[in-house]
Amino acid sequence: MGDAAILTLVTPAYNQGNYLAETIDSVLAQDYAAIDYQVIDDGSTDSTPQVLERYAGRLQAERQANLGQVRTLNKGWARASGKYLGYLSSDDTLYPRAVSKLIAVLEADPGIACVFPDADLIDEQSRVIKRGVCRPFDLAELVVRQECYIAPGAIFRRSAFEAVGGWKPELRLAPDREFWMRLATQGRIHFHQESLAGYRMHPKSISYKDVSEETSREYIRVLDDYFSSPGVPADIAARKAEAYGYATLILARNRFRAGDLRRGAQLYQEACSLHPPLGAAGVKARLLRNVISKPVRIAIAGLRSAFRAAGS
Repeated sequence: MGDAAILTLVTPAYNQGNYLAETIDSVLAQDYAAIDYQVIDDGSTDSTPQVLERYAGRLQAERQANLGQVRTLNKGWARASGKYLGYLSSDDTLYPRAVSKLIAVLEADPGIACVFPDADLIDEQSRVIKRGVCRPFDLAELVVRQECYIAPGAIFRRSAFEAVGGWKPELRLAPDREFWMRLATQGRIHFHQESLAGYRMHPKSISYKDVSEETSREYIRVLDDYFSSPGVPADIAARKAEAYGYATLILARNRFRAGDLRRGAQLYQEACSLHPPLGAAGVKARLLRNVISKPVRIAIAGLRSAFRAAGS
């Protein structure tokens, strides 16, 4: 497609040396040649530097003192040469022809600000746990119900990125969600229904420990900023109390996961006061499953890893 369609793709790498080579290989194997690929080692203390040495001359590699994912991504995007921007976590993968298929979507429709593919959930050995875990983008679902199904492989226009600014470094839990809210003002966020990426789950991929209530309250702060900004769609503005109810429900969930049952119950009651339908039995059942299911998956993955290590 030529230089006009070049993609700048950034991978921030921090202590994911066991998976990084597979991530890099999946990018280098793409049939789309015009990729400016940056892998930034964000102060890793594992094998990440040694892994990157094997790819000298095949990508832009850099090592820095730890800045965190958000600042590292913003750094890479700020020096981008591409018409399109994207990122790939250091434990995820792209499937063959993912980049060319996604950029073809953007090239065909200038009204699309971002395109993302469906993705498969994979384990430590890259075996598929669940196929097709993504869903079409829905701004109301993102703002009101805190639901975001944009997984690996998202590519967006550099012009849209520059119009809204980068990820906010003060956010720890959901800088991507907040970014999609802003990016949606620049055009459609399109869901490409073909699975073109692997979204890896492993014991260190997601942690629900030590998530303080203060940290969790960034979901509230994001809503404060969103609803105080101009141009909020009328249908979403009408659901403001519902949005705060669901955000408070996340706070309750995180306190339950941390074992603070009393505070979790208090926050759940607060969520129900903001949006009474959250008191329904179905919501309680989903909350219970959500509190239990993901940590259990992580624990099971850890046990599998331990059993494999013991048998080797």
